[in-house]
Amino acid sequence: MKSITVIGCGTMGSRIINALMLGGCDVTIIDLNEAAAKPFVERGAKYFKSVNEAGDTDCVLINLPTHEIAKKAMLGTDSEKLKGKMLINTTTSTPEEVRDMDELAKQLGMLHLDAKIENYPGDIGTKNAYLVYSGCEEVFRKMKPALDAIGQAAYLGEKVEGASITDIAILEVHFGAIATLAESAAYCIKNDYSVKTFMDQLRSILPLMLEGNYRAFEDGLKNYDRQFEDASECALTMETIALETILRSIKDRGVKTPCGDSILDLFKKGIESGNGKKNVVAVVNELI
Repeated sequence: MKSITVIGCGTMGSRIINALMLGGCDVTIIDLNEAAAKPFVERGAKYFKSVNEAGDTDCVLINLPTHEIAKKAMLGTDSEKLKGKMLINTTTSTPEEVRDMDELAKQLGMLHLDAKIENYPGDIGTKNAYLVYSGCEEVFRKMKPALDAIGQAAYLGEKVEGASITDIAILEVHFGAIATLAESAAYCIKNDYSVKTFMDQLRSILPLMLEGNYRAFEDGLKNYDRQFEDASECALTMETIALETILRSIKDRGVKTPCGDSILDLFKKGIESGNGKKNVVAVVNELI
């Protein structure tokens, strides 16, 4: 049985604690809010207000609102309590903040594994939970049974900021999808068309379309040097013409398209830069 100290019993932290306990882990909870920990204590977890008061465990897992709060929690702990321990940090943080935590972990004599959660709290402990990890492979290997209890676990390598970079890049796509999804749903509503039917078809069609996008970006940016060959399909000019038609139809129904307009502007800038015959991936040049 793995023994884990979890610092943070908020919305996400409590879900992690629950999953770890269901996975057979011996959990110690650190949180200022004793009431939040009470349901888990009643099930066998231990509770303390600080790590300094708690007993020794195999690993310390942090889930706190910000990097600064997480760092403060570590600095406020007796270094002798942390020396030689494994550290898994699931706090949302930038690559720079991850490197900062990694440096602190080294100063404290800890083995550091950064983790980023790619799902909503309610999915923790289910097949829909997915976490990416980077940093110390030894921690990932030793704690794998516990990590599997939280969700699917993907190790991205020793580059400690790898999980954070992946997380931020994926969330950019995620939030962009929310915005364009809102425009598309509004278009369906203005056409008195079932949003449910639209969503049902989106689930079937979009993965097929995105697979082509993934392939194009992966191949086109493999050795990025700002140069692109002429496209055999999906040339930027043709994609721009298609998008103009789409946006005209949506606007004709009285729907605003701030996201679509931004995409069209990006495409047109790519054409102005001489990449009209290139694959749409060439718009990356306009962003770097």
